[in-house]
Amino acid sequence: MKSTTARDTARVMSEDKVEILRRAIDAISRRDREAWLPLFDPEAEFRADPDWPESETVRGREAVWDITVSILDAWEQGPVEMVEVIDAGDDRLVARFRQAVRGKASGVETEFDYWWVGSFRGGRILGQLWFADRAKALKAAGSE
Repeated sequence: MKSTTARDTARVMSEDKVEILRRAIDAISRRDREAWLPLFDPEAEFRADPDWPESETVRGREAVWDITVSILDAWEQGPVEMVEVIDAGDDRLVARFRQAVRGKASGVETEFDYWWVGSFRGGRILGQLWFADRAKALKAAGSE
């Protein structure tokens, strides 16, 4: 029987968090609410970058689903690329995402390039904070 060290356990927990996040991104990309909701804690929270016009905290996984879909539906989107992932402790993960987008109404093309700070509880995503700046994301995660 192979023994598991604390480092191995941390790596497994980190890989589990990354897999949960990947499944959530895949589900939201397909707009598959039934696959997405179980990945989130019932008390899930979402907060956009503090520099966004609407950066208030949204609470409850159904409300988080609604705000996420409303933000994404304003854009024609290319595939989401998870560029970097940082394990910020037992219950936190930091990830950088990039995605080419074009405004549906304006036609303006740009790149979505943001940092996601997530917290987990019971194998589900509990909190989501978004930042345009890596340093701010790491500070929020307690990993600066």
